[in-house]
Amino acid sequence: MRLNLFLLIIIAGVSVFGSIIPQGEDPAFYRQSYGPLRAAVINYLQMSDIFHSWWFLVLCFFLTASILACSANRLLPLWRLTMSFRQQYGEDFYTGSSIRDQSYSPKSAGEAANILMAGLRKRHYRVFRENRQEGFYLYADRGRFGSFGSMLVHLSLVLIVTGALYGRMEGFKGYVSIPEGGLSEIQKAGFSLQLDSFRIDYYGDYTPKQYYSDLKVIDQGREVIKKVISVNDPLTYKGVTFYQTSFGWVIDGVVISGGKETKIDLMEREAVSLGGGLSIKIMFFPDFYINESGHPGTKSPLPNNPRVFYVVYQGSRAMTYNLASLAEPVQIGDAMTLTFSGYRRYTGLQFASDPGIPAVYLGSALMILGLFLNFYVIPRRIWFMVNNETSGCRILAAGSSPRFQARLEEEIGVLAAEAAKPPA
Repeated sequence: MRLNLFLLIIIAGVSVFGSIIPQGEDPAFYRQSYGPLRAAVINYLQMSDIFHSWWFLVLCFFLTASILACSANRLLPLWRLTMSFRQQYGEDFYTGSSIRDQSYSPKSAGEAANILMAGLRKRHYRVFRENRQEGFYLYADRGRFGSFGSMLVHLSLVLIVTGALYGRMEGFKGYVSIPEGGLSEIQKAGFSLQLDSFRIDYYGDYTPKQYYSDLKVIDQGREVIKKVISVNDPLTYKGVTFYQTSFGWVIDGVVISGGKETKIDLMEREAVSLGGGLSIKIMFFPDFYINESGHPGTKSPLPNNPRVFYVVYQGSRAMTYNLASLAEPVQIGDAMTLTFSGYRRYTGLQFASDPGIPAVYLGSALMILGLFLNFYVIPRRIWFMVNNETSGCRILAAGSSPRFQARLEEEIGVLAAEAAKPPA
């Protein structure tokens, strides 16, 4: 148990580092952010990819093995204790028990035993009775499976750790932007997504109320799923879930260079190559106007007066910039012309695949069940020996419970008092 706690503390501490230190970045990022010496330590200890490092996997393996070993050692004795019982004990057992009671009843042993059995069953005990020459033995128990609560909690930890590790190793996540009418291949998933249409519902002040993407899943050349997704209503296929996260504009462009016409898609603030060492970035104003400060802006998100602001780069240096209308040819250098021919919406989707989620969910459910059994299903066992006497019977009682012994002792006293009560 101490080893398990020690390993849990180490894994929790390491996970904190995994949250603080950005994971999966290029070596240059760590040299720039932490300096050469710290970057070398991070690289040597594989702290740039902690959850896939060999030593983290070893820690999780030892934790899992230790929990399973502890549980296996306890399982068989606990099962035997839970499933078996013994009714016959001598008087020494009753007088030596920490929870005990002794009383006399004017009733016969049979009548007293029947009253005890009725009282036990009323309190939801499982009751067994054995006849003997001097009287009766009674055995009763309830909540016997409560002892398995800690076992389920241990098993749940194994499932959660295993599921989380498997998800980290085999899962993936990413982001994709798809223009209306466009098709994008999701590389790691092995299928493609097509956006048929995109629409936005606005409040009166043009604040987005909700936005919708009409998606198709294309797998091996055929449509397999069609769904309109929105915020908090994702699409899931083959374990990959797509979430609606953003949107924007795509400008259709036509480049003419050397007598050759090329169509390009221009997304806002994303650099697109024009060839010949040139690239372009654009900003779209759907309802263009000049504000009081003399800067361009948009009155609304509706394309009532569309304009495109563009910057052309040669390498990393801005070569030219200007504002253009749709269908207005833009001369770039001496041999290139660019025309912004139209506009469309695009949808931004985050996607994630975590194959370990079912194990984590199952582990979480088992943990809840285990905690419920551990705290609310308390194992209780009661023994009665009812012996015939000359003018009635003598009742000996003993009880056993890992918790709430005083409550069980009180319950036994009430049962014995009911059996000892003189007839009216």
